[in-house]
Amino acid sequence: MNIRRTIRGLAASVAGLTMVVALALAAPTATQAGGATSTTIASSTSIPGSTSLPSTTAPPATSVPPPTISPPPTGPPPTTVAAAPDAATSGSSVLAEAPAGRETPPSPWKPQLLFPMDPQPRCEVLDNFGDPRSGGRSHEGTDILASLGQAVYAVESGTVTTKTAVGAPNASLSGNSLVVTRADRSYYMYAHLSAFEPGIDRGSRVAAGQVIGYVGDTGNPGAGNYHLHFEVHPSGGAAVNALTLTDIPPGCKVY
Repeated sequence: MNIRRTIRGLAASVAGLTMVVALALAAPTATQAGGATSTTIASSTSIPGSTSLPSTTAPPATSVPPPTISPPPTGPPPTTVAAAPDAATSGSSVLAEAPAGRETPPSPWKPQLLFPMDPQPRCEVLDNFGDPRSGGRSHEGTDILASLGQAVYAVESGTVTTKTAVGAPNASLSGNSLVVTRADRSYYMYAHLSAFEPGIDRGSRVAAGQVIGYVGDTGNPGAGNYHLHFEVHPSGGAAVNALTLTDIPPGCKVY
């Protein structure tokens, strides 16, 4: 009887010791995983009549990547183009685009004509266009006082359409005279000439600035009253004041 009790005591002691060892083995052990600390619970030894705890592993710590820093931009800074201001609301002046339309045809008249005479040695321009004349006429030209024989020039290129010489039925007023006509029928008359330039005849082509005759007193000016009578007829029509169209040379006097 005593032996049985002793055996049972020894068995109980062994069982208790076994429980202590099992608990010691179940204590947590620290391990390193992926740079983070994780805790692992060791498996318990199966003990008859006891509950076995499952093995539990803590999830690894999530690794957070460092923030990405872009390098500073190189080169010149971008240029920002501002929108153009609205002319209706801004204080700036904006030139409006001209509306489309027909092109203005060029004028057949130059702003200034060549002076019709050599200004040397004498040049005195009389502003006498439209002055009254005998028989109810009005003066249709501009008179330029000069010396005998001063050169007379064609003010524009054209064709000699009329050449009147002293002695002709219609030469009593004009004396020796020439009419030079342009293609648009505009014409210029040069009167009271002392002589014609050789080779100048009806039908001759002349260039602007070409000598066509010489100052005189033929016709009705009176002896010694040397001057050039010059007329301008745009498009073959009525005479206009040549003084407003002629480039007067320096040194010429205008009366």
